[in-house]
Amino acid sequence: MNSLAVLLIALFPVAGPAETDSISLNYCYQRAYEDYPTARNIELQEEITRLNVAIAHTAYFPDVSINGRMSYQSEVAEIAVGGGGASVSKDQYEASLDVTQTIFNGGVTGIRKDLQRARGRQQVEATKIELHQIRSQIDQVYFGILLSQQQARTIRLLIQNLEKQLAMVRSQVDNGVLLPSQQYILKAELIKARQDSVENRSNITAGYRVLSDLIGEEVPEETGLVLPAVPADYRSLQSQRAEYALFSSRKETLEQQLRLAKTAKVPAVSAFGTAAYGRPGYNFLNDDFHSYYIAGFRIRWNIRDVLNMGREQQALQIEQQKIEQEEQAFTRQVNASLDRLEERIFAIKENMKRDREIINLRSRVVDESGSQLKNGVITATEYVTELNEANRARLSLFINKVRLAQAQNDYLTTLGIPIQE
Repeated sequence: MNSLAVLLIALFPVAGPAETDSISLNYCYQRAYEDYPTARNIELQEEITRLNVAIAHTAYFPDVSINGRMSYQSEVAEIAVGGGGASVSKDQYEASLDVTQTIFNGGVTGIRKDLQRARGRQQVEATKIELHQIRSQIDQVYFGILLSQQQARTIRLLIQNLEKQLAMVRSQVDNGVLLPSQQYILKAELIKARQDSVENRSNITAGYRVLSDLIGEEVPEETGLVLPAVPADYRSLQSQRAEYALFSSRKETLEQQLRLAKTAKVPAVSAFGTAAYGRPGYNFLNDDFHSYYIAGFRIRWNIRDVLNMGREQQALQIEQQKIEQEEQAFTRQVNASLDRLEERIFAIKENMKRDREIINLRSRVVDESGSQLKNGVITATEYVTELNEANRARLSLFINKVRLAQAQNDYLTTLGIPIQE
């Protein structure tokens, strides 16, 4: 089997049993999102929001308080009646129940509940953005392992070829056809290739360990990593970046704050009542322990809040404009990144076409060089040079294949869309 045939088998292996012990890039994302400590913050924030909404909802209920008072005063009012006088006791006691029920406040309670929900969504989206950043770390490690694995395949091909040629040259040296130095050159090159193989294996081992740490699950080195594919129409997909959801939740929060500020222009109306037992009551001339009560309505309209309402609305509207500007700037950055990735994808595809042409030509040269080395026409050094050039071409194609998948995945990552299996 010639070098070109070996290369084709390496690049396009014959279909066999499906590899069951493998994981996908999406699986790594999902495991990281489920296991990463920050992911727990989403659930915690949702619980915090639920509690804050429940707290705000209690404003619909009456405000009830129980009070107690006991006092002694050095003097009290005295009233002359006929030849004598009357006065209340210097020691006074009161136990009371105060109730206040809001009747109308411009919908403040409902707005505050909506505001708590909006703030909760804002925190959740901010956490999702932080989790999304883990994706780039997983990408770097995942594709780094794939690149090292492709390099390992190329090194194996190189070692196999060198061992084959070394056996042939050793036979020629034993027969006196070639000088021993030719054998030593190939043997030294074989040792170097094996060193590269050990270093490459170390990189793969480290990559699997880091990947295991990121997703919170042990990933053995025997586990295959599926090279992700992207849909053919990936360029037409709409952005799903979590940042846009964050911009939206920030706008919603400001909108609720604007609604809350507008309630200052209407007065708040409430009913109140107090039931008490003690002495003296509202009739200070009655010095006996007895029950008494008071009930009524209260209107509250804070002039300062009314005067500041316009300024507060203006400040919130300016804040909304800032968010709009930030969103526009972010969109420009995303579009610029997508343009760069499109150019990168195009360049990689073109390079892959040229890699295949170069591999075809280099493989022919290696086959001819092998025959020339066998016949003593060229030296082992010259043969190794041609062999290295052929293997560099193979490695270039292997690497570009992974880089293409990585660039396409980066495109989807920039859009905030999970990679499709």
